[in-house]
Amino acid sequence: MQKSDSIDESPIVKELSNVASTAIHELEMTKLSLKEKELELKEIAEISNTRINSAVKNNQDLQNKVQLLLDLSNSLETKNKDLEQKNKELTIRENTYNTLNHELKEQLEHVSKTEKDLELKKKFLEKKIELKTEQLIKSKKMAIIGELTSCLAHDFRNPISVIKAAHEIMKEKPKMNVKKRLQYNARIDRSIQRIIHLVNDVLGYVRISDLELNEIWLLSLIESSIDSIDIPQQVKISIPSNDCQIRCDFRKLEAVFANFLTNSIQAVGDEGEIEVRLYDEDDSVKIEIEDDGPGITKSVLPKIFEPLFTTKNNGTGLGLAICKTIIEQHDGTISVKSNPTTFTIILPKNL
Repeated sequence: MQKSDSIDESPIVKELSNVASTAIHELEMTKLSLKEKELELKEIAEISNTRINSAVKNNQDLQNKVQLLLDLSNSLETKNKDLEQKNKELTIRENTYNTLNHELKEQLEHVSKTEKDLELKKKFLEKKIELKTEQLIKSKKMAIIGELTSCLAHDFRNPISVIKAAHEIMKEKPKMNVKKRLQYNARIDRSIQRIIHLVNDVLGYVRISDLELNEIWLLSLIESSIDSIDIPQQVKISIPSNDCQIRCDFRKLEAVFANFLTNSIQAVGDEGEIEVRLYDEDDSVKIEIEDDGPGITKSVLPKIFEPLFTTKNNGTGLGLAICKTIIEQHDGTISVKSNPTTFTIILPKNL
């Protein structure tokens, strides 16, 4: 046993042990080195992977940008083609515009020449119309004078015949009793009054005098008009209870209302009612004269204010025409409606 132990501790064994120990140590060092290398390789691999991924991503981005540039290039090419097409169209339009402009210029020159010709023709026609108008006015005046003269001659014939007959009878019978003589004188007086009335109507129509304006209460004017006419006992005239002040020509409007009231009395006959109404309307006043007579026929209604138009046997046809003229002198209006017959006069308060 002792001999065996001594063998183990021999120099060879020690050397082998040292070699083994050195080898193990070197092996350990090699393992550590390999681990370090492995870690370095892993780190390099990770860095490489990161760089590869980054390169791949960059490559993808570059591909996208290249594609975008290609798309942009295609779009620009399309737009360029569109622009070329539009440029061609604009060139065509420009040529068309130039052609039209030239044609319009020629037409304008033609229109200008035509306008000058028309201006000359217009002046010629205006002169011709002016001459024709003067001729028509003269013809109309002569027609009115002729018609008026004819009416007057017709209306004068009856009273003159009465005067002539009465005068001849009185001349043949100088010893006629006083009563008979007074009767014939009365006939002559009535005929003379009739002639005076006819002459006054004509003068009132052809001679328009200036207005004499004063502040007047309408109710007093209406009452004065009523007092100036003959009213049958069975004819009732109702006047308004309200009153209104206007600026007017008392004398002329009195004649107007007297004329309307006289016409209404003639329309109702010996018995009937006439109503005068008064409406205060801010800057104007409205007067209505209504009667319960038979009314005015539709054919007569539009002509009622025309001069020389009358439905009466002994009328001149100037009464209502004169009334209309006087009302229009006062810047007023007049209208009429039938069933019942109502004349409506509107006058400004402050003429």
